[in-house]
Amino acid sequence: MAAAFLTGTFGVGFSILSGGFVLNGTWGTGAGMFALAVCMFLLTAYVWRDCQARRKWRVEMEPGELRLDLPAGRSLMETGQRMRCLLEVSDIAAIETRLESFRSFGMANIQRNYGLRMKSGDLIVLGEDRALATGLAEETMGGFVETIKVKTGLPLRDLGMVEGKGGFLGLLFTSVPSWDAPRVSTAVQNMQWRRAVVTGSLAGAVFLAALLLSVSL
Repeated sequence: MAAAFLTGTFGVGFSILSGGFVLNGTWGTGAGMFALAVCMFLLTAYVWRDCQARRKWRVEMEPGELRLDLPAGRSLMETGQRMRCLLEVSDIAAIETRLESFRSFGMANIQRNYGLRMKSGDLIVLGEDRALATGLAEETMGGFVETIKVKTGLPLRDLGMVEGKGGFLGLLFTSVPSWDAPRVSTAVQNMQWRRAVVTGSLAGAVFLAALLLSVSL
């Protein structure tokens, strides 16, 4: 929550500065401040969604049973669906996981999604680890899933990497491929990992520049 508050505060500050520069007739600088404000607000939305999903995510395990309370926003695939249910472990075929990569403006975002494949064929999406290969990586979901795997004895199926559409800055208008989408080649995977590392470095540089600029102003 602290990170969301910080980035949101930067967004408000740059919005005010943008308005001030425009009123003074400095349109170019005002436009630059506005662009920084938009970036900060998008980052705030991303961080806040992730925070809420982590805070409200609950799985209780009893012998032979899983009680799920999974919030909306736990995954890009389940942005608006909360799920609460009681499952028999004997009705679950496996835990499935895949990497999801998104390209946007030459950058890339990679996350790892997890789900429960029921013997009926249905899939229950558990959640995802986000911003992999960057300083903003969040991998607590993998730890939760590993605990479920150990305590239930369910097999883990790795489906490889799939590729979706990154949209605007990887946050808006993102298109997530269906769970049965084919995996990409090893060459594409390696390229996406390299891009993700570069993207993480750029994100850190932009945030640092925004911080220095706000202090100087």
